[in-house]
Amino acid sequence: MIYDTIVVGAGPSGCSAAERLATEGFSVLILEEHRKVGEPVQCAGLISPRTLQVSGVTEDVVINRLTGVRVFSPLGARLDICAGREHALAVDRAAFDRYLAERAQEAGAELLTGARVRDLQRTGTGYRVTAYISGNCTAFDARLVIGADGANSLVAKKLALPAGKNPRAVMYAADVELHREDTSLVDIFLGRQLAPGWFGWVIPLNKHLCRVGTGHAFCRRKHSPSYLFRNIIRSFPEHFRDMKIIRYTGGIVPMGLAPRIYAPHALLVGDAACQTKPISGGGIYLGLRGAQVCAAVAARALREDDLSEKKLARYQQLWEEEFAEEINCGVGHRQSYLRFSDSDIDQLLRFLDKPYWKSLILKHGDIDYPSWLARRLFSAGPWMQKFVRAALALNGYGLNLKNGLKNILS
Repeated sequence: MIYDTIVVGAGPSGCSAAERLATEGFSVLILEEHRKVGEPVQCAGLISPRTLQVSGVTEDVVINRLTGVRVFSPLGARLDICAGREHALAVDRAAFDRYLAERAQEAGAELLTGARVRDLQRTGTGYRVTAYISGNCTAFDARLVIGADGANSLVAKKLALPAGKNPRAVMYAADVELHREDTSLVDIFLGRQLAPGWFGWVIPLNKHLCRVGTGHAFCRRKHSPSYLFRNIIRSFPEHFRDMKIIRYTGGIVPMGLAPRIYAPHALLVGDAACQTKPISGGGIYLGLRGAQVCAAVAARALREDDLSEKKLARYQQLWEEEFAEEINCGVGHRQSYLRFSDSDIDQLLRFLDKPYWKSLILKHGDIDYPSWLARRLFSAGPWMQKFVRAALALNGYGLNLKNGLKNILS
């Protein structure tokens, strides 16, 4: 059988794209390498209420509702931002993924789990996808292939698409038993010895369970992510007293605009297309929006039987029209942050710990669009100085001083 579309990967973006194409009447096959959709978990599972709405997933997956954040400096400063409304939701990520996979199947898509894709070969009408299923080599033909197979996308590699060359954040995390009296606040830990170029976090699920993690990004690492994880525990013993590890998680997040997310008869979506936020690393919202754009372009191309490179390039154009400035702004501020010493971080938190700045953060903070707040924090002296210096060195990330300033001030 020749499918209209084969989607490689049953994460949120892959299943969302599959559902939309199946609803349009196209034959869709989803190939997922793991035996169970959503496992192993490689995500902190923190999303916005907006993301839940866009996904269409029911609130049954919500474990906890977060209204604020506490940010800790390695030198003692602390910034508390507490709102009267929900800013983030901690969700059961495995259940979230399974819900989207089930909905794709209800729309008519087929799902094969334990199907590890090994090769793609061009045919006269599209691609032949070879996968190992229960030790057997099986081939499937499709007019269109959508690579939704994550940061280490095999589809991207086989198509020689350069998304895999983008900078990456590497994270090490765990689900833990840890007492938290106040379950409404996320803790963020900053410091070059704790999370170089990145941040550590504690996301409470209830009074006895939390998600804890850290990582590094955009920089040469001196220590492994597991060492950084242990170092946060050692550096803040009062926060992690009597903590017990339930299971380790973690993963890789690619960041920045991917130079190309399309090829003849093929598209990339989600982490495979670097559809993530450079400031936080979150990718569910951008991946779902990417899936919507991807499916719309794919559906039109399939209906018109024109899956040429020129036709599918419309996907990248639409994606960049919506998110290029957001992503470039995030890259610019991430580069600025790399220039912060622990003393700079401490100074910035103390600078922001004033009613004016805290009210501004509450008003404009949005985990899906961090640039909205970042642009306004640009006028904060400690940040502005670092950003201007960093903007001079951004050519390798598609920015220069002029464009960097434009993205921040626009």
